[in-house]
Amino acid sequence: MHINRTLFYKLHTGTLLWLLICVSVVTVTRVQPVLAVLCVLSGVLSFLCYGQRNELRALLHFCLPVGGALVLFNLLFNRNGLTVLFYIGDAAVTLESVLYALFSALHFTGAAMWFSFFCAFLDADRIYRLFSGISRGLAVIFSLSMALVPKTLQKYEQTRKALPVSADKHSQLTARFLRLSALFSWVLEDSFETAVSMKARGAMLDPKRTRQKYRFSVWNAVILLFSAATVCVMFLAPPLRVEIYPRFRPPAYFESIWIYVPIAVFYFIPCLAKLWEVCKWKFSVQRI
Repeated sequence: MHINRTLFYKLHTGTLLWLLICVSVVTVTRVQPVLAVLCVLSGVLSFLCYGQRNELRALLHFCLPVGGALVLFNLLFNRNGLTVLFYIGDAAVTLESVLYALFSALHFTGAAMWFSFFCAFLDADRIYRLFSGISRGLAVIFSLSMALVPKTLQKYEQTRKALPVSADKHSQLTARFLRLSALFSWVLEDSFETAVSMKARGAMLDPKRTRQKYRFSVWNAVILLFSAATVCVMFLAPPLRVEIYPRFRPPAYFESIWIYVPIAVFYFIPCLAKLWEVCKWKFSVQRI
């Protein structure tokens, strides 16, 4: 599936970047059971809706061990809470520490999912086009730095495999210098190629002469205002406050279930955009 043809991809770059910031801030700063479940569930469904099953599988292979390590770390070193479940030697494992570990692991998984999902939509060209009106140099640096670190690490692994280190100390020093020399040579060569490529794509021209593909429409303004209001509700609404320590007190979910409706809509914006696109296409086919 070509994501660049989808309705969600055609949103303004600033709107997508704002959604990523909102989801990241809420996911990192709030430890809440319902928000954690919604974050992970919406992330999984977003990957599936846009045909990124392989990316989701690779991401889960990374997040599940890290999440398990977070849970184990909390069980071993977190002694807060009053509800004791069992003992590991003289150390008490409390219900509050277990729940906090599970919620933290879910939030970490959700944050990793959403960041990986939005990176497929926010490529270097879109970031450059967004910030080119403010500072072309800053836009180029920011867009290229998003791909510089992983490319450098990948090239370093290639040079390390191509130039193995022997047991001799003199050979080890020579091999390390050769690795650094090859890595720096590649960085310089890639810099020249990138400069030529950016110039060919109009990076050095006046931003007013560049083609603006993504227009800020009314739907973009609606999404921005709705996401900002939803984030404020997540931080200020009393029904969303959860007390984990010293004793876990879950909020009244059924009495305040209405407040989770806009939050669910906020998390499922990519899925709703895909659903709207599919329904619109089927309705058009039926009219034909």
